[in-house]
Amino acid sequence: MRGLEETFAGRIEFVRLDLDDRDLDDRRRQLGITAQAQYVLVNAAGEIVGRWWGVIDEAALSNELETLLQT
Repeated sequence: MRGLEETFAGRIEFVRLDLDDRDLDDRRRQLGITAQAQYVLVNAAGEIVGRWWGVIDEAALSNELETLLQT
């Protein structure tokens, strides 16, 4: 994931929501995050446009991010 953060630096904001941080409960609830290794892609309008669980194929996610940037 860090490689994607570097690739898209300045164009996409990556946010980590630590499950152990109770202060983030409301935000996690808004996004429907209930477990570790869950990833949510949110567009500029705040709409969820993608969701993944477990190990992510970074090449596939990179394509999703590029597509999102073009919309």
